[in-house]
Amino acid sequence: MALPVAATLLVAFALALASPSSAQQENVLNVGKYTQLGSYDPHAGALDTLWWTGNNFYESLLDLNEDLSGPRPVLATAWTASSDGKTYTFKLREGVKFSDGTPFDSAAVKLSVERAQALKKAAFLYVKPITRVETPSPSTVVFHLEQPSNTFLPGLRFLLVVSPKALKDQDKGDQAQGWLRDHTAGTGPYVLEKWEPNIIHVGKKNAHYWRGWPANKFTTINLRHIYEPETQRLMVEKGELDWSENVTKDALPALKRNPNLTVYEKLGTSLMVTYLNTNVAPTKDLRVRQALHHLWNQEAFNVITGHAVNQGPLFTPLLGKDWRMENPYPYNPDKAKKLLGEAGYPNGGFTLRFQSQKGDVDKRAMFEVLQAEVNKLNIKVEFFDDTWPALVKRATDWGRDKSPDTAIHLFGYFRPMFITTPHDFLFHMYHSDGNPMKGGRNFTYYSNPEYDKLINEAMTTTDRDRELKLSRQAAELVWRDAALIVNGRIVDKFVARKDVKGFVYLGDRVSFRYYDMYRER
Repeated sequence: MALPVAATLLVAFALALASPSSAQQENVLNVGKYTQLGSYDPHAGALDTLWWTGNNFYESLLDLNEDLSGPRPVLATAWTASSDGKTYTFKLREGVKFSDGTPFDSAAVKLSVERAQALKKAAFLYVKPITRVETPSPSTVVFHLEQPSNTFLPGLRFLLVVSPKALKDQDKGDQAQGWLRDHTAGTGPYVLEKWEPNIIHVGKKNAHYWRGWPANKFTTINLRHIYEPETQRLMVEKGELDWSENVTKDALPALKRNPNLTVYEKLGTSLMVTYLNTNVAPTKDLRVRQALHHLWNQEAFNVITGHAVNQGPLFTPLLGKDWRMENPYPYNPDKAKKLLGEAGYPNGGFTLRFQSQKGDVDKRAMFEVLQAEVNKLNIKVEFFDDTWPALVKRATDWGRDKSPDTAIHLFGYFRPMFITTPHDFLFHMYHSDGNPMKGGRNFTYYSNPEYDKLINEAMTTTDRDRELKLSRQAAELVWRDAALIVNGRIVDKFVARKDVKGFVYLGDRVSFRYYDMYRER
């Protein structure tokens, strides 16, 4: 039955009003990613994978300044430290709510600290020094440390705060880990609406977000897992992606010529390394590890990837602007052959296993460059790749028995400067307590008591000059021990549609703040 003319006009008028409003409210950012995470739980997931997406759903007391010089306020507005470096007092931002509508306060911070300490994952190594948390008021929290810690303040960047209500309501005897695996309850700009592992993560705007929602902000983020960089390239060219995070050097010339795209190239803080297993043969032998490092062809790698040389096993500016390290193992195939002969392998004849992250073309290039050199000396290298959570789990499980039968001899890894201290690299990558069983990234379980002693003192001294001296000694020691091949420093590459603005580069390829971006109308 036909509607009366007046009624028809009324419906049409209502639709005309509704449609523009809906269009304004839904502003979608389509992102091409290649990594994967095992859990959205801010205290139970792996820190490095969680940071690829989790910092858009949760917030911490502080974060990095845009110039990477130190911390900036987020959920805290100010802080002070006692003269002995053992007590920190934070003034908290008022009027902030979690995505479930409950207020953020000091009790929520205290609960998140205690939960992170109990679960011993994610930010655990950063909050481990805390012995007591006081909450003298809803807007004040006080941390008491067992001893001074030079990683504590910057490391609070990783203490993501979760809603106490969600923890209580969703606790099924597992501290809500099951629910928080694929749900979020933070103060960040987005709420996780959908997660299909290895396919897509969808975040919707947190209506309670304290910074508000200007009209041009992205109210929906579609984080799409696309492992092949060529596929990401085609999709961003067609407009199916707004932002691509997996770009190769070879694709850059054509992308730069495209008037619809913006290409970013940034020499960042990320170090690329290949860990060498010091626990099993043949890489247990120092001479074999030294030989492998002498076979690293840096020039060939840089030609393929567009990356740069890194002179040391960390982001070296952290050890002083004018300080330099000498590479103890420059490219020298003849020296490598001599060392292998001294180790009992004059004709090679052994096989190494190389482990890499799925979709990471740089790590694949690391393998191929090294393979080309070792094959000349009759050494074979087998390549294995998997998602990052699977690799971390395998390395963690291996630490329990260190069986030669399942050992990975070479483990490709990159790490950015997550916090402004050398210990972010020197402790988490090489200290014996920084192994994956304890939440660190010492994937092949390198251990040297002399090295540990240097780092332990450097991390707790309140004398800045002493800290630098000890850290430099430790950096030189781990490189002399050939516990890793230093593969270089990453030149990060990203591509955006021309109308996507507001990108803030934080020195790496993982710390993306999608809320800061917007679409230019």
